[in-house]
Amino acid sequence: MLIESLRRPLILVAHPDDETIACGGLLQRVAAALVIFATDGAPPRYHFERKFGTLTNYSQLRFQEASRALAHVPTCAFRRLVRSNGSYFRDQHLFLDLRDAVLAVGKIDREFSPDGLVSHAYEGGHIDHDACSFIAMHAAAALSLPRFEFPLYAPNENGKLIYQQFRDVRSDVLELRLTAAELACKAKMARQYHTQQGAFDPFDLGIEPFRQASGGSFVLPACRDYPYEGRRLRADALLQKFAEFEAHQRNEMRT
Repeated sequence: MLIESLRRPLILVAHPDDETIACGGLLQRVAAALVIFATDGAPPRYHFERKFGTLTNYSQLRFQEASRALAHVPTCAFRRLVRSNGSYFRDQHLFLDLRDAVLAVGKIDREFSPDGLVSHAYEGGHIDHDACSFIAMHAAAALSLPRFEFPLYAPNENGKLIYQQFRDVRSDVLELRLTAAELACKAKMARQYHTQQGAFDPFDLGIEPFRQASGGSFVLPACRDYPYEGRRLRADALLQKFAEFEAHQRNEMRT
């Protein structure tokens, strides 16, 4: 299956604005889409509460922006990923709740009935992006859905960020090139994200690269470390959570 043949994609992204950057054109081309935001978009220890009063205020503003952005695509709706107790997954902490997140994606899938799942590539740019990639792999396998991935940003070997390029070169990348009308709509979506000033600047909004996701290798680090609560967190911490999740899955299959 090719991404251009999707009619009802489920699009799993980490934060409000990821969906517009990565899929603003794709969203306009499908019959219906559901965007799932995996985190609350308000990471602690970055002083957002100084500007917005509280982290809750900042999170609420980001989702108000997402609502206004996605209103430009009438065939698209969005949901926030929640744990079984109704609480949200905290920004930069999604990797600590992989099991709950996979179960929550499965529940939404049954309500929406998508024909494919689209999410982040495993690339080392953001810990939530990479957690989403892992969650998408397991959710798509459990639901027997084709899975597609997109790149956002990742550090190269010199530590410089590269944008909209997959880390590993393959020949099956499809670049959606937006029409003038699609690009105008996507620009309107981007302008709704007032709290994210400058976030869209490094990206070419007229191009959206996708490819079908392979099984993926989540046993090797995609980077050395990640920004985390105002410091750096070694990638080994993420890999440990991946390994714990898969060990739990194997144990469940044996019982």
